[in-house]
Parts: sequence; structure tokens; C-alpha cells
Amino acid sequence: MKAMMSDSTPFADPRATPAAPMPVSPPQRRVASKTMRLDILPGGEAFDPAPAAFPARLADQDGIELPPDMLRHLYEHAYDATVITNLQGDILSGNLRAAEYLVSEGETVVGLNMIDIISGADEGILEHLRKTLVTERFVRIHAWCRRSTGEYFPAEIAVHLASLGATRHLCFFMHDITWRKETEDRLQMADVAIRTSPSGIAVIDLDGMLVYNNPALCRLFGHDGESLAGSNLAGLFSDPEITQSLLAAISEGKDWNGRVECLRDDGSRVVAECDAAGNSNSDGDLIGAVLSFTDMTDRLRVAKAEQTIERNRVMMASLGSICHHLGQPSTVLLNCMELLQRMDDGEKEQRKELLDLSLSAAESMSRLLRELNDLRTYRSEAYLAQSQPDGDQIVAMAGGPDRMRADDDVIDDVIDDGD
Repeated sequence: MKAMMSDSTPFADPRATPAAPMPVSPPQRRVASKTMRLDILPGGEAFDPAPAAFPARLADQDGIELPPDMLRHLYEHAYDATVITNLQGDILSGNLRAAEYLVSEGETVVGLNMIDIISGADEGILEHLRKTLVTERFVRIHAWCRRSTGEYFPAEIAVHLASLGATRHLCFFMHDITWRKETEDRLQMADVAIRTSPSGIAVIDLDGMLVYNNPALCRLFGHDGESLAGSNLAGLFSDPEITQSLLAAISEGKDWNGRVECLRDDGSRVVAECDAAGNSNSDGDLIGAVLSFTDMTDRLRVAKAEQTIERNRVMMASLGSICHHLGQPSTVLLNCMELLQRMDDGEKEQRKELLDLSLSAAESMSRLLRELNDLRTYRSEAYLAQSQPDGDQIVAMAGGPDRMRADDDVIDDVIDDGD
């Protein structure tokens, strides 16, 4: 059975709310109220407030009879704080630890009301406690409590109804759970991070069986359900041997990394990068591994696009180089043919030199075309070197660049004379 107060999230942290001096008036109490949680402890017998019930119950127990001094000592040091109140919550007595824990030095908890201490408590909570404790032995409260300094701390409070004759009191046994609350907050933060992570995360045992996975892993494998727990990791990969190598590395205390091909529920396959690290229990014993999967589909698509762009860039650079290499012998061949056309039949020696140059240029062009025709594989560098010796030799055989320019001038002069 649980009773929940409204107005905010359960066990909300009230430390951001300015603390009011203790005690506070009822309107101030409502302003400072925060949500609290009440649980009835399970497994308890129905509480019979009749004092006659106690001797019969104690008679069944074997043990020493506790002297008053021992009982007083236990009371003073029980829990982080133990206080006794009337049914309206006014504190009538508090042990030594309560004075040390709830108020400053020299102050006393007597005279305060539990509503001043338990953040979120009001008269309705006390009424609920009184009604519930008529039939139940304990009620457990999880709430933030406030010290007289205004400092807040999370506490677990067990409330018990004590009856001595016609007099009834409420006993509050308070336990500071700051360390537990901080641990729970860290675990909750880690849980949110894991559940919202875009990477698929799985926990497996030493047999390769999944014991936990986050929603991203279900999306990676195209699984419609919320969990793949109980599935064997080997059945999720296209290569079952990967699981054996992964578990072998984990058993040796090593991390594992590799690219795996995952089998989706619809029969398709997706490539993912998998990182695995050992998972140990609180005793340090290896109990399995934690796996992280990163979908490589987009990365592979980008890598392929980048490769295509790079291939096109290299091919364009090679086309420029091809034009450059073919330009040299074609220029020589063109100039030689123009000179031969202008020469007289009597200049046999010069005509022979020009014919040799033309033949060399034609052979160079033929060799370059054959080399390009034989290309069958992609290269990450230019297909042809930036400088081809044959092209340079052809230009040199023609007398070098100066000679070529001189021949062009002669051709121009001949054309001008003809005009």
C-alpha cells in the first residue's frame, strides 16, 4: 500500500527551496511542502494496541532481561534519530542522536513538530499515519528532512504507534540515506544515459546470452519488442565464430573491438562496429561483458561518397595530365607537317629530319593511348606522371622550345610572303 502526495515528483529535492526558520507557521509549511512517499512495511502482523498482547509475545522469546540503563542506552543511540511525539506530531522526547542530527548545539528537538522536520508533511499526513497504524505495525516514509540550520537531507523514517494504557504516542525512527540517495541518483542518471544512447548497448553473460539491452539495440536489429534478453549473441551475427573470439578475449581480461554483420529480424543485414569490455560483480568476479554497437551504415555511405569524389578528382587530374602529354607530340607532329608542306623538294635532309620527328611524335601518341586503354584498376594517384620523358625528348629533337617558336615564326613569314 502506498500513499502519494501530489504537487511534484516523488522524492523531489527541496534544497533549491529557501529554508524557513524552525518552527514555521501552517501557511509557511504548505509553501515549503514537497512530495513524500509512504509505504506500509510488508509482512507485518496486524497491530494490537492492547498492552495485554505484549507479555504473551515476550514469553515466547528466550533471552536476557534488559535493565533500564541498557534500554536507555539503546534509546539514546538508536538510528540516526529517534523521536517520540503525541498524535498531533509534537515532539515530546528525542534521543541523543536526534539532538546531534536535527538541531544545532545547545538546542533541543522537544517542542518541535514533525511537520517542521519532514518536508512535504502536513496535518493530512499525520491523520493518514494515525489511521493506518491502527491496523499496521509500521509505516515507512521516504522524504527530505530539514535540520534547524535549514539544511536538507534525504531520510527513511519508520513510524510506529506505541500504546501504554490509554496513552498513545508516535515513534519516528529516522535514518539518513544520503549515500543511498546519491547512489540511486547516479544509477538513475546512468540508466537514462544508456536508454537514450544512440548506440546499441547490451550486457551478456559468459555463455553469450543477452541479459540486458537498451532500445537502440532493438532498433539496430529491427526488433519490434523492447528487449532481446534471452537471445544468444551468436544467433545475432552472420558469423557465429565472432562470439567465440569475443568471449575468449573477455575471459583473458582483454577488451575486444571489431566490425560485425548483424542479422535483422526482416532478414536484412547491417554492419556495426562492436566494442566489448568485461563486466564484473561487486566481488570483482568476471560475470560477462558489456557490448556497445555503432551502426556503420551512414559512415560507410559517407565513406563511399568520399571515395567516389576522390576517384573523380584523380580521374580529372589524370585527364589533364593526358591532355598535357598528348599535346606535346601532337604539337610537334602538326608543326612538322606544316614545315614539310612549305619546304621545296630539294631540301631532302631537312625533310628527312622532320619526318623522323613526326614518326617519333606519332609513336609517342600511340604508346600513351595504349597505356590508357590498358588501365583496368582504380588508383589513388594520377594515372600518368606529370612529366613523360618521351614528350620532352620529342621537343628536344625538334630543337627545344626556342626552335619550335622559331619554326612558327618561319611559317608565319612564309605565309606573309605568299600573301
